[in-house]
This record gives sequence, structure tokens and C-alpha cells, in this order.
Amino acid sequence: MEDRRELRRMPRGERCPECGSQKWYLQDGLRFCARGHQIEGFIQFDVGDEEDAGKMGAVARREKEKREVEKRQLTGQEGRSLFLEAVQLLLRKQVSFLIRSKGHREELETVVRDLWDLRIRGYTSNSTETNLANTELEMFSSQSTRTEEGTNVSWHSRSRTQNWDPERGTDWPMPRMTETIVLCYLGCLLLRIPTRLADLYAWVSNGSMPYLSAFQELPREIQERMPSSYANMMKLCSRSGLNGEDLYRTVIDTVLSYRLNYDMTFPELNYLPMAVQYAKHLCLPVEAIAVAIRLASVLDLMFYFPVSKAKLYFLDNPEVQLISLLVVATKMCFPLDPSQTSLLDPAGCCLPQFNWASWKTGFSSDGPKSGKETQEQVDFEHITPNQVTKLSDEKFDAYVAHLSESIGHGSYNEIVQFFPAETVAVSSPPQFSTPEEKIEGRARRILAQAVKPNNMDGRRREVTYEAFRTVEDISDISYAFYKEAGNAAGLSTSTMTRAIYMLEQRIVSWQKKHRKEI
Repeated sequence: MEDRRELRRMPRGERCPECGSQKWYLQDGLRFCARGHQIEGFIQFDVGDEEDAGKMGAVARREKEKREVEKRQLTGQEGRSLFLEAVQLLLRKQVSFLIRSKGHREELETVVRDLWDLRIRGYTSNSTETNLANTELEMFSSQSTRTEEGTNVSWHSRSRTQNWDPERGTDWPMPRMTETIVLCYLGCLLLRIPTRLADLYAWVSNGSMPYLSAFQELPREIQERMPSSYANMMKLCSRSGLNGEDLYRTVIDTVLSYRLNYDMTFPELNYLPMAVQYAKHLCLPVEAIAVAIRLASVLDLMFYFPVSKAKLYFLDNPEVQLISLLVVATKMCFPLDPSQTSLLDPAGCCLPQFNWASWKTGFSSDGPKSGKETQEQVDFEHITPNQVTKLSDEKFDAYVAHLSESIGHGSYNEIVQFFPAETVAVSSPPQFSTPEEKIEGRARRILAQAVKPNNMDGRRREVTYEAFRTVEDISDISYAFYKEAGNAAGLSTSTMTRAIYMLEQRIVSWQKKHRKEI
């Protein structure tokens, strides 16, 4: 009877089905309630605490194994390495385009690969992360840079040059997207291939050279695993396009960076074939080329990249300098004002006459359009809700695609993969670069209309030279000429005007200095 007095309380929620009692006792391994009703289905072997009461046998708890969830998007050093692989893949496609589609020499691939190796030599993918928050990263490299330790060159974010020393760690500058085009340009320069930067700009803008859809052409696995910041950087190529001024700045910055890190200099432009290409593109007489080359010799202008100047201007770029010389030489030979005569031939006996009105008419009829003029796209960055409601079906699909590309995916959801978004077909950009055959045919036709026999009457007309400081000061014919010169170089009219005016001021300074010496 003593066993019956050792009453225990049942676990919460349990009671005797007969009387509702919540107390029980053990007898012969069976469980009974306080009033003697047997509670069936229970045999006591080893009862632990109250929460285990009523369970069959001993309770053994097994710790759950912690499963490591693999992140779809890489972070830290792995994400940076993946971005470099994506940029390198884009660079290989661009070089392949130049060799296979444009007929460049196969040595270009080797030269560009060496330039790329020098660019990323300061980056080491096997670096050790010493901080879990990726705030500090110790870099190691088996190959040393050419920068001397005693120099201790400091680098600032506002500087045009970049220090690629591996000791910078996480502050090591990652390549920009436009640097891939610049490396192709510098590779052609080293091989003396007369490829203008304007040619690369035109091929990129019309979509024939890989760049605008760099992210979309990556393998699906790379797109999903690339960090959002780098993915948005690559998507920006298709949203913003390529800016000519930025491309020229990147060329100067890259050349100066190679000079700083490896004491490397690039050769002079193969300027004579380039001058012929510019003259052919602008439909100018051959006399303009001869005067431009002679003018460069008189002014002691060399078509090298400036590496020692403290302050740089657009005119310091050798290719901008070349097109500016051609424009100034043309104005000297063939004044834009028909009432004036040539500075080099006041009597009008040696040089032919050039009808700028015929040039403008023939050039504007089928002249090559710039990317900004031809590629008419809605400014999705500043579009209003009312404008969205008035978009056509095609433009609305493009707007949805723009939003899809603009939204960065900061986290990965496994459920999303079962509901893939419909891929919007991106329309190919319009072709605005003119084929070489069409350029030559247009030049012959316009020159046949614009070039007239020289004036043999021997009358001397007013000899003046017009220089325009800003776009607002330019006359109608001059504006058309400056605009087409800017389009040929991949620059805006205002930038082209400033470069030409700066060259004209240098000529004035040379004249003053020459008069003092006489």
C-alpha cells in the first residue's frame, strides 16, 4: 500500500480517462491513477524527468548537424576574383573580334595578354583574409613591380595615375570596364596598327565589338554568383553606353599608370595613316593633310602620350591633337567664310577653291551619324509616370528590361529559381558606323562637287582667320565642320571646339615668339 501513496503528477495535458485524476503511482511496472484505474499502454522501464514521462524506453537526444548553406553570390576576395575573370573574358572576346572581324594581326592577342598581365599583377587571388568582416586583407605576390621601394609613391583617389602595388591590399584598384577597350587600343599602338580610338568607339557603339552587353553574355553561373556591386558595374555598360570623353580620359590614365608602376612608355602614333583616315572621313582635300603634317613639324609637336606634364588637357592626347591639326590646317587652306581667302595663298593661284556649302549639303545627306544622334532611346533614368503610360509596347518592354537590370540582387532566394523571369529580348543597337567602301565613295563624290579650280584673276582678298572659343561663337558652316570633326573623333562638339581653340592659341604664341627672334 506504500507504493500507492507514492503519487506522482502526470505530465501537463494528461489525465485518467475514467475519473480524470492527474496523479498516478507504479505497481508491478504498471501505472494506475490515484483511484486505482489502470492506465493502459504504458510500461515503465526508465523514466527521467517529467517531460519524458509516458514515453517508451530511454530517451536519447542527438545533436543536429549544422549544414553549411552555400551562398549563391560570392563575397570578399572570391567575388573580386570572379569579377576579374569576367572582365578577362570580355577582353578576350574583344581581341577575337579585332583579329577575326577586322583583320588585325594575331600578335595582338599576345600583346594585349601581356598588358593585362601587367595590369593585374598586383592582385593575388590566394590572399589570406585575416578579418572575418573582410576589412583587412594581406596580399602576397611572387612577382615584384618595377616601382622602387625608395620612391614611396603615394596614391590618391583624385589622382589620374593608379598605384598597382600588391601591398595596397583591399585598396588595390580594380580594373574599370572601359580599360578593356583601352588595352586593345594600346596593343594596336605597340604593333603600329593604325587603329583610331574613334574606330573602337564606333564598333562598340554599334554593338559589333563586345562591350554593351558584357554582363548578359556571361555564363549563367557567373551572373548568379557575381556580387551585386560588380554586376551592376557591368550592367551599367548597357544602360549608359560608352562616352567618348571618358574613353579618352581612360587612355591617358592607363598610360600614366603603366609609366608609374613599370616605367613603361608607349611609342608615337602611326599618325600619317590616321590623318588620311580622318581626312577621308571628313571629305577633305589632300592639301589639308600635307599642311597639318607641316604644321606639326613647325610647332615641334610629337604624337606621344604626355607622361611628364603636371596638368593635362584634351589636346594633350595625341589623337585629339592630330584631328585638331587637321581642322586648323583645313581652315588655313580653305577658309570657312567664302568672302575670305586662304592664309597660305592670298592670291588664290596655288590652292584650289573649296565650296563649303556643297560640302555641307553632300555631307549632311548621307553623313555618318553619331551614336547619340542615331541611337534614339528614351531616358529611362528620368522618365515620368505619365511618359511610361504613353510608351509603345516595344519601348515598354525595354523599360521593364531596364528596371530588371537596374535592380541589384543582394540576396539569393532558393524559391526564386522555380519562377524564372521572362527574358526580354534586347534589340540590337543601330548601325551608325559607315563602312570603309561607303566612306571612300562619299569622299570622292563630295570632293568632286566642293573642289573648284583656283581663282586665276590674281585679286587679293581679305586675309583673316576665325578662331572660335565656344560653341556659341561658331557660324553655321563652321559648326557643321566642327560637329563632324567631333563625330569622327568620338567627341562632343564643345570638347572639339575647346581643343581646336587651344591649338590655335599655341600657334599664336609661336608666331609671337618667332617675331621676337627675327
